[in-house]
Amino acid sequence: MERSVDDQGVIILGSGLGGLIAGTLLAKNSHGVLLLRETGYQPVHTIKAYRFVPFSNISEKRLKAGLLRKVSQALSLPSLMGPKEEDKPTQRISSRSTQRETLQVILPKARIDIFSERSLFQRECKREFPKEVTQIEELYRELDRLQDLLKSAKAKKRASPFFPILKGSFFKHLFSFDRFPKEKMGQRLAPFSKEFKEFIRLQLMAWGNLHPEHFATPLAAHILFQGKDELNSDVDLEKLEEEVLNEFLRRGGKVEEIGQVKKIEQKWRKGLTVSLEGEPRVFRSKFLILNSPLHRISPLLDKKQKGVSKKIEPCHMMIPLFLGIHEKVIPVGMGDLVISILDLEKPYSDGNVLFLSLSPRGDEAKAPGGRRALTVESLMDPEKWGQAPLADYQKGVMHHLHYLFPFLEDHIELVDSEWASKQVPKRSYSHFLFEAPSDFDWRKGVIPTRMSKNIYVVGKENFPYLGLEGEILSGLMVAKQILKT
Repeated sequence: MERSVDDQGVIILGSGLGGLIAGTLLAKNSHGVLLLRETGYQPVHTIKAYRFVPFSNISEKRLKAGLLRKVSQALSLPSLMGPKEEDKPTQRISSRSTQRETLQVILPKARIDIFSERSLFQRECKREFPKEVTQIEELYRELDRLQDLLKSAKAKKRASPFFPILKGSFFKHLFSFDRFPKEKMGQRLAPFSKEFKEFIRLQLMAWGNLHPEHFATPLAAHILFQGKDELNSDVDLEKLEEEVLNEFLRRGGKVEEIGQVKKIEQKWRKGLTVSLEGEPRVFRSKFLILNSPLHRISPLLDKKQKGVSKKIEPCHMMIPLFLGIHEKVIPVGMGDLVISILDLEKPYSDGNVLFLSLSPRGDEAKAPGGRRALTVESLMDPEKWGQAPLADYQKGVMHHLHYLFPFLEDHIELVDSEWASKQVPKRSYSHFLFEAPSDFDWRKGVIPTRMSKNIYVVGKENFPYLGLEGEILSGLMVAKQILKT
């Protein structure tokens, strides 16, 4: 076949938020940018007037105002911040409901609402863990102290703008005194009950994309406390990505749908080539930004780059199940964002741990009147995908849901797993829980944003423990690095 060559300054492979932010900043600074998206991949599922958006972590459902400001300023998009507080309609609500609940954790014998207001949260802990109150208060005082150290580090003149990421030379960090303890959170939780240990682990896992076993104690403090009082539920990830994509196109960026990528080669003397399966076209660019899960792209890379990708591996896939349910089936006190574990003695997979997101009450853009869209994310060993029918796997998930929602079967209007069977095998599917070695430096990240001279990585693997914040930071960092070259 006769080859046709498409030359670009920068190619982005994949269409997540990190790549969109990097591409928009580069296009804004006169770089020619081409975004290659996989044909047929659908990040959103609309069916029978329900709209479902799969998610990887809770931070995709509760965006921080500070992050929105950072993206808004970088891209010159004031609309990202949404309406100001004084412009929002006022309504009479109880003093308790004014304290925003960020997440609800359900254990076999406890249900804890996590509020941005610390006193309310402390009351929850005293109710559910009465025998450990003194220990818990001591732990939270220690985490508060670590959070103060982090704030102090952020306030320094030479602090990284990408907090809490380190800034400065290798030698400076090698010979500097590190005031943060090396202890892992798992070690610190050793004296506590199984229930409280799991309560902390589930929170850490819910906010990021990393299995919580190897979390450093300062990192846990940052994730558990940082920014909970500035969470913004008025702007969701879907709207944010749409706004950034529109700005990318307005700045001259281009988008093209492609099939399977055959090979990524460093043959061209000034950059790279991307060739496709069964097509004569070849895309050529000086820089390549990878914005798809690395373990799915690594077969296309050379040996050295594959070695970098081995630093982090998926330990679970997050499989979505979509339910349309009536309002009346939702238990009193059930949160809109929930993480639940059914059995403390069993592994997280096969429906034992569920992440739940309920569409806002009365939002008819997400569900018909009187009903709500329930997105349920459960965990599966990646190696088990395709070994058994999805219906068999779904039984464990439904068993867990019946425990959470009594009489569920009488109030379900829709149960849909077809989206998962079609979309999960695609290269663009991005919902994974990762595992990293215990010795990674959490202030430098797991995967460097620069993989080689011309190849950059943005996405969940750079700073998986920071959730959506990590994706945004990686996009900003990659754009900054390319603009300096």
